[in-house]
Amino acid sequence: MTTTSDTGAAAVTGLLVTAEALLTEGLGGPLTRAGRARGAAYALRIALEAAVDATLLSKEAGFCGVRSMRAKLLCLRHYVGLDLAHRVTALWSRLSAGCKYQHDEIGPSHSQVRVWQAAVAALVTELAAPGVTLALPQQKGVRQAPLDETPARAVVTHHAATARTGTVPPATDET
Repeated sequence: MTTTSDTGAAAVTGLLVTAEALLTEGLGGPLTRAGRARGAAYALRIALEAAVDATLLSKEAGFCGVRSMRAKLLCLRHYVGLDLAHRVTALWSRLSAGCKYQHDEIGPSHSQVRVWQAAVAALVTELAAPGVTLALPQQKGVRQAPLDETPARAVVTHHAATARTGTVPPATDET
């Protein structure tokens, strides 16, 4: 029986092989060097997206119906950590820019796509590695306010003290 993560891993591997074939000119045909670089960037971006999808599915994050990659990338940090999610988002953005064709812009160079290829391979490996699932920020270490203390009351008290003295009062636990 094949699981979703096995299928995702096979798809990612196939896309990385396709990118390598495009960069080494192994596919033949009428592709130019710039066309091969752009095609490899597409394959790398789709591989990264598939790795993110597999990660979120393995965490049972409930993103089955979400199609927006930007939404997935925003939520990824809660499941893999801020540093890894930031690197994935930055690389995805660069790959997206490299995939777009503008008649007055030069596409990604062969060497740039090679750098992206190494980065995608490293990030796919990091995303696939079993790790600790992080708790959502509101679930860890948040101080519960007493019932008589409301956020609006704290803001009004802070604003009144600032308006009276012209300076910001020191932060205290008491309101």
